[in-house]
Amino acid sequence: MSELTTLLLGVLGVFALALAVRLLVRNRDRIAFASVLVFIGVAVSAAGISFGLDLTADLILTVFLPAIIFQGTTTLDVRRLWRNASLIVVLTLLGLPLAIVILGAVGSVVFGVPLLMALLFAAIILPTDPAAVLSIFEELDVSERLAVTIEGESLLNDGVAVVIFTTLLAAFESPSAATLLATPTGLVGIAVDVAVVGGGGLALGSAVGYLAHAVMRRLDDEMSILLLTVLVAYGSFLLSEHYLGLSGILAVVGAGLLMGAHEETHDKMSTSEYHVQEVWTTAGFLATTVLYILIGAEVRPAAFAQHAELVLAAAVLVVLVRAATIYPLVTATNLVGGRPVPTYCQHVMVWGGLHTVVPVALVLSLPGSFPSREELQVMVFGVAVLSLVVQGLLMPAVVSRLGMGEAG
Repeated sequence: MSELTTLLLGVLGVFALALAVRLLVRNRDRIAFASVLVFIGVAVSAAGISFGLDLTADLILTVFLPAIIFQGTTTLDVRRLWRNASLIVVLTLLGLPLAIVILGAVGSVVFGVPLLMALLFAAIILPTDPAAVLSIFEELDVSERLAVTIEGESLLNDGVAVVIFTTLLAAFESPSAATLLATPTGLVGIAVDVAVVGGGGLALGSAVGYLAHAVMRRLDDEMSILLLTVLVAYGSFLLSEHYLGLSGILAVVGAGLLMGAHEETHDKMSTSEYHVQEVWTTAGFLATTVLYILIGAEVRPAAFAQHAELVLAAAVLVVLVRAATIYPLVTATNLVGGRPVPTYCQHVMVWGGLHTVVPVALVLSLPGSFPSREELQVMVFGVAVLSLVVQGLLMPAVVSRLGMGEAG
């Protein structure tokens, strides 16, 4: 068989497995579809079955992630997002760097590795993935404000984390850069990189999205609108990431937000725009379905068992560090803002921080010669699987226990 035939068979195998899972859980509101997909992927790996599909950083970052992010941003309620912008910015620009520092300091002691290595692991693992938890929220009557806050934080911290990761990786590969990083000048340099690379990507994407929105409002042909959205989603990513050295992820965020920001959010979408949005919803669903199964299938049970203590320690630390940043920062924001976030919502924000797609892409992007690369991959994949399976499957119970939602 040709390579293309083998690839097609692998993709069909993934979809067939996903269909079987979907049929099993479709009437079970308390079971997270994404969590079951990852669990089945691990089972497939344990059985020694291979789909013949290689999960690579380029595949995730260049092919899947722009579709997932663009679909998520174009369906966001922009007005509600704006009303919660102060909290989202605090959690992204203060919470994420603080969490990286805390996890790096504690992880250096717990894992017995150099501080820079622990900081790099923290930058890799801490970006959150809203897709899985939001799919659960769709089945439950959960506050839309909470869902928007979690999704907004995740969309922004993905891009910021990639910038910090790139800076730390360069410092790890250069002793002089590592020394400079420990100085106030080095810390200022990281902040400048985040502002220029991240902010520049967001601004560029926003400009592209605004112009594309103006063009789209003058089109009534569904296929033309669909082609325009594809060009905006992937064009903004490639232009920022590969040609201008800016954040491609944040460029897609900006493009999606501005292209989907209708006068009445989405109440006045034309029929053509609505149908195109349904296409993107389908594309996002297919992308996450493939990713979750492949992430589970990439887990090697033997390596997981060999480093089980390391993986469990990392998974527990990630949750504790998120709690150590969410509670004080949200509480402080409550004192300043006029719309406080209740404590029970903060519990969901902590438990709903699932770490999957971007962490896996970042750890796969490490150079082959990177020291302890295998151990880092085992830890990141282990945390990704545990967060999706354990936190994802328990999320409905947590929401119900807090009295926040009922099965729809």
